[in-house]
Amino acid sequence: MDGDSPGVSSIPFPKEGRWIRFLLACSTFLKLLLLMCGLTSVFYPDSAVRPTASALAADLEASLESIKHRGPDSRGIYISPDIRVGLGHVRLSIIDLATGQQPLSDEDELIHCVVTGELYDHERIRAELENKGHTFKTKSDSELVVQLYKRDGINLLFHLRGEFAFVLYDVKRRFLFAARDRFGIKPLYYTVSNNRIMFASEIKAFMGLGWRAEWDIDSIVHNGEVSDERTVFKGVQKLAAGHFALCGASGYIRTERYWDMTYPAADAPFTSTIDTAISNVRNLLVESVRLRLRSDVPLAVYLSGGIDSSAVAGIATHLLREKDPDAKLTAFTLAYVEDERTDESPIALRTATHLGAEVKLVEATESALIGVFEESVWHSEMVNATFHGAGKMLLSKALRSNGFKVALSGEGADEVFGGYSWFPLDYLRRPDPAAASLGIHLPSDEDRRMMLANLERSAGAGVFSSVNVDVANSSLIKISSHHVTATLIPFYSATFKPEIIEITGEPEIARQIVEGIDPRVRHNSILDTWHSLNVALYLTAKTFLGRIILNQVGDRADMANAVENRVSCLDHRLVEYVNTLPPSLKIMPVAGRNDAWSFDEKWILRQAVKPFVTDEIYRRKKAAYNPPPRPTASTGLAPIQLHLKQRITQASVERVGIFHWPHIRDTLTDYLESPDFHASGALDERARILLGVLSFIVLQERFNVPTFNF
Repeated sequence: MDGDSPGVSSIPFPKEGRWIRFLLACSTFLKLLLLMCGLTSVFYPDSAVRPTASALAADLEASLESIKHRGPDSRGIYISPDIRVGLGHVRLSIIDLATGQQPLSDEDELIHCVVTGELYDHERIRAELENKGHTFKTKSDSELVVQLYKRDGINLLFHLRGEFAFVLYDVKRRFLFAARDRFGIKPLYYTVSNNRIMFASEIKAFMGLGWRAEWDIDSIVHNGEVSDERTVFKGVQKLAAGHFALCGASGYIRTERYWDMTYPAADAPFTSTIDTAISNVRNLLVESVRLRLRSDVPLAVYLSGGIDSSAVAGIATHLLREKDPDAKLTAFTLAYVEDERTDESPIALRTATHLGAEVKLVEATESALIGVFEESVWHSEMVNATFHGAGKMLLSKALRSNGFKVALSGEGADEVFGGYSWFPLDYLRRPDPAAASLGIHLPSDEDRRMMLANLERSAGAGVFSSVNVDVANSSLIKISSHHVTATLIPFYSATFKPEIIEITGEPEIARQIVEGIDPRVRHNSILDTWHSLNVALYLTAKTFLGRIILNQVGDRADMANAVENRVSCLDHRLVEYVNTLPPSLKIMPVAGRNDAWSFDEKWILRQAVKPFVTDEIYRRKKAAYNPPPRPTASTGLAPIQLHLKQRITQASVERVGIFHWPHIRDTLTDYLESPDFHASGALDERARILLGVLSFIVLQERFNVPTFNF
């Protein structure tokens, strides 16, 4: 078995039921166009030399060809009469074949738009617009962008619910309007090349428009990919989540936030009850899943052994059976068959049995993971220092090969509800008066300070033991969670050429991360206005979730195989409510014997979804999602070692022009001779460094990046 052909076994369960082809269809008169798509655009300000229409059409076609995996069935382009703008769109056709093509336009041909993603709750808005005389050309939810713009201008964003990115051109005003959804579930990049302003779903789309890649050395050393909106390529940025951009004929580019997460003051009273809070979370999550089930095609779920995906699968099954008692979901689960310590598939199978679901087990062997690793780098367009992206590539490939095009997942719950193991440190930094007013038994201030000190100095603090976490005296931010994010790509000064460090300075990744978030968040932390847990949740959502999980493990791994992943836990109405809850309803302290305390992570989520999950899942502690290599190699080098030895050579490393070959050589030799295997499945840090170096080798080859020279 190799990486191109993941092993998939089908396990039927006793409760028989027919395939559901119309899963909780919305209104019988309206069909949804599922937008598993990609977009590209180019805008010529007054200072730019415009090409001929035929030349621009050829460039747009070349650009779309590079992202055809996002929509292999059809494509369309629009070029304005004055050749100021070109829009391109690739589409995976499911329904509405006659009228669902993009680019979209209004009836006067003055507004033109390309949209990716999915807009929910659109039937209500569409009916409201039609009642006011707006005319729709298609049945697509995407056309809301055109008609809402005609009514509300850029304020249309406040009405959109879902995951989306779009680029809109206003012919009369001669400007471009681009936007990205609130959490950054759908990608959108932009750059300026030869005075042209370009937006696209993926960076590779710029190559067809004549853009040439170069390394951004400062971004690479200081990890701009995670700490801010930069990429590894000079001049290419991500449009930030919850932001829009306006580009005028004079050439200006203005970006602005239209939505962000916020939290109440730490000492603000919580005026509701715990039971009401649980009920509200349950109702909002059920509504979110209900909206994301609306489809005219078979829909699957990604299922692990954790509560997040299990809850989504349980709620989906419940909702489907309201319409059809025989409804049955299909779940796709990674099986780490070479390491039972981190294999969650037995738990997922028990959940599936409880739900009467059919499971497709996808074998994630070390060989299979390394077999798709380089494709994961190419599609995510960023450093991959683990097998997380590769594991998701195996899942989406299996899902697509089994005839599914849409999946639900539980991504985002850890960052919203407080699920990571490092969050208790920041939870303990401040008292929780809002929770105390609810009668929750909380640690005393003395107990809290003692637990915090023990956690910070214990080996159990993990990554904190190797960094300077001087939180109490910090003038930047009073939490420590950003130090975890800073270790995700473990490049250090010695990794890079000494002459590069002389130019960029020493890497200060944790500082870069803090400086890269909204100043009001730092201010609320320093003044102790927000609870320290909420500051940590915000920062983790903006960095680890928004810039890695939703990209590398989310959209890019799914769209590589033309699969749309719907993220139920990131409905903004759900998140806005959860953010108002006292921190102790997310991380609940539990008093044990002899004044010993423990923590129930994601407590309120557990209570809210208890009716939809097994008791095993309800009680299970979170385990790290670490697609591992096999713990031992029977003979010779393991697949990851062999691949790294073959690909990381002096010639390939020096061709990149960034890394210090003697250090990389010694790291490779050491790892090949004595690899470590962690019980959690986490990769040896040396392997992560080497996978990071390999990522740059792959990116250089695929993007034709010249060797960096001073």
